[in-house]
Amino acid sequence: MKNRKILKIVLYSIGILLLFFARFFYLSNPKYVPSKNKFTERVAYIDSEKALLSEGFETCSTIMFDYYNPERATYSEGKNGLRKFILSNYKNKSYNESGYLHIRFIINCKGEAGCYIIHENNLNLEPKEFNKDLVDQLFKLTTQLKKWNPNVVSGKKRDSYMYISYKIENGNITEIIP
Repeated sequence: MKNRKILKIVLYSIGILLLFFARFFYLSNPKYVPSKNKFTERVAYIDSEKALLSEGFETCSTIMFDYYNPERATYSEGKNGLRKFILSNYKNKSYNESGYLHIRFIINCKGEAGCYIIHENNLNLEPKEFNKDLVDQLFKLTTQLKKWNPNVVSGKKRDSYMYISYKIENGNITEIIP
């Protein structure tokens, strides 16, 4: 029994040392460190200067959490309510496109949404442009979702990043994520 504990400790120590040296090697080798297009903000960051419907939208803090933190931000009528609203109001006007339409936005501590960003990708997640009318229709429907439950962290309502991704196949919405 004692030998097993010692073996575990030795193996964990070796693993930690390997991770340390791998990280050191990676960071000390210039060919692995990006020299251009370095990110200056986190991936979820939304620049209010470039965002849609940001005028007059106020956040409660400069600190922004992700929607999934402890008590996650959600639509007030739940995922099924969101899905029902979108699918009952979306009209496929003979669209034949496929891909993902991602709409990212901020939910403030009051449960209000604003600062929207739109990303469009094909089914291989490569950038593409959808039919403008399809994008406008889904953007309008998304912005009509007014009642959100804000994220709660340490017992306080907080601002958070949120996204809705629509998987579209031949003009039909086949999935709504998250």
